Amino acid sequence: MGKDRLLPILALLILLTASGSSFYVYATQTTTDTLLVNGQRYTIDQLFSLAQPRVLNDSQYNGIALDDLMLKTGVSHPEQHTYTLRGADNYEKTVSWDNMKNGLLTKNRESIFSDLPNAFRVKDIVTIEVK
Repeated sequence: MGKDRLLPILALLILLTASGSSFYVYATQTTTDTLLVNGQRYTIDQLFSLAQPRVLNDSQYNGIALDDLMLKTGVSHPEQHTYTLRGADNYEKTVSWDNMKNGLLTKNRESIFSDLPNAFRVKDIVTIEVK
């Protein structure tokens, strides 16, 4: 009789934990039409009008050059900084200036780097922080 009561309670705890996890992920996601780049807010269209278009070698990805974007948004001495790209889900990656020279930002607000593994692809970027 003990197992008959324990299994439904255990199943309920698992369901509550899964529901709580889903709620947490949904609650922490941010939705915004603008990106915060170097402390200034821009729409994706504004950024695409500022920076030079780029197509990565041997890929179907095209967007704007991240190095050109940093220069156009007023980053002085860009080689002395690191750059943290943060997505709406709070996933973030920090890259160097050399990486930024090989990277692009797509219209879907995703970072693509030709010299870094796929783990450095941040989707739905909301912030590019200069450190």
